[in-house]
Amino acid sequence: MITTQSKLIRVLLWAPAKLYELAIRLRVAAYETDYLKRKQLSSTVISVGNMTFGGAGKTPMVHYIARYLASEDHAVAILSRGYGRRSSGTRVLNDPTRRGQMKSAESYSEFGDEPLMLARSLPEIPLVVNKKRYEAGRFAEEKFGSEVLVLDDGYQHLSLARDLNILLIDATDTFGGFEMPPFGRLREPMYGLKRADAVIVTRADRAFDEAQSIALIRQSCGDDVPVMYFYSGITALRHLSTDEVYEVSNFAGWNVALMCGIGNPQAFSDDILRVGINIVGENFFRDHHAFAQADLDRVSQAAKETGADAIVTTEKDAIRLEGLTHGEIPVYAAQLELQSDDDVKLKSLLLRTVNHVKSKK
Repeated sequence: MITTQSKLIRVLLWAPAKLYELAIRLRVAAYETDYLKRKQLSSTVISVGNMTFGGAGKTPMVHYIARYLASEDHAVAILSRGYGRRSSGTRVLNDPTRRGQMKSAESYSEFGDEPLMLARSLPEIPLVVNKKRYEAGRFAEEKFGSEVLVLDDGYQHLSLARDLNILLIDATDTFGGFEMPPFGRLREPMYGLKRADAVIVTRADRAFDEAQSIALIRQSCGDDVPVMYFYSGITALRHLSTDEVYEVSNFAGWNVALMCGIGNPQAFSDDILRVGINIVGENFFRDHHAFAQADLDRVSQAAKETGADAIVTTEKDAIRLEGLTHGEIPVYAAQLELQSDDDVKLKSLLLRTVNHVKSKK
């Protein structure tokens, strides 16, 4: 229900919101008209990103793409800006030139939670953190001999040219209310769709208006841009204290309290319910929240009072829970696995892109 107060707030925010949108439009136009030049790397650059604020499954997709191309014997590196880190400049995870050497404890405050999670799950693939992705790419090419660079969260990073621009659309929030903040969740106006070379609908096993989504994609991108459908499911839970991993079927019927600070916490709740685990408490924090001991203590106490068997979080949140003391209630991290009937279609597109770039050299 739209109240008089909400109408007044919208009127007051309309002008600054439109100024923000205008700034975004002018920036995009500057690159589209070559007023601002994109920098070109020697390697194949594959960008993965989205158009809405919040989680659209970028990190799992980057993991999927990097792991597959590495399995095909391509020298792959991942480039990330390291959102939320407190350091600056270039930082490297999984440096192949330093393997076997002692290294200091890795902290998400230095690298960012998502880069650290990716690096740990892909120990053979170097990951370079720098908000200037061109500099990160040059570093990977020169130091590691990288031939393929996977650009994490790169859809709006227009200063770097890419050979394949993959746009993710979350089925649970397809176009962010069709407006930019504060009225919607779009990072840029809808016409940004036209930059996509391929569109992947994530969480595609959820109910959504597929006909409307396809119509908008075709209207902006044309009929030749491939559209693929992926979804993820929880396959296992990892005990944070022991690092033991258990099949999710072992937890069917358990009562758990959720604790997470991600872009789309409701999707996480749905994933938990889908595998037969009951939710007796939800503790949602803002995305990338820096957890303190007081946060975990409060959640643990509430979980105990509701009779929860465990606290369940995401692997990204588990990175930010490291170093904290767990209470009586055990804490587990849910592990996801991407699935799709379009698996072969995406892999073929990736290989064609890499081979095409190599043939031009």
